[in-house]
Amino acid sequence: MSRINTVTKETANAEQQALFDAIQTKLGIVPNFLKILANSPAALRAFLGLHSIAGEGSLNPQTANVSP
Repeated sequence: MSRINTVTKETANAEQQALFDAIQTKLGIVPNFLKILANSPAALRAFLGLHSIAGEGSLNPQTANVSP
């Protein structure tokens, strides 16, 4: 038994479901940690906003630690 409630598609309210739909569209899945974060829709919205902002940036290969 989990000590932290995981919000599922079946238990999500309308706001949580809308957020899940947006995540599903962007990522193709709803990761488990976001299902837990959905216990606070405000926190989930904040995370999605941060994720969106981070996606607008760019890093050079050396900073990103990616082979050219």
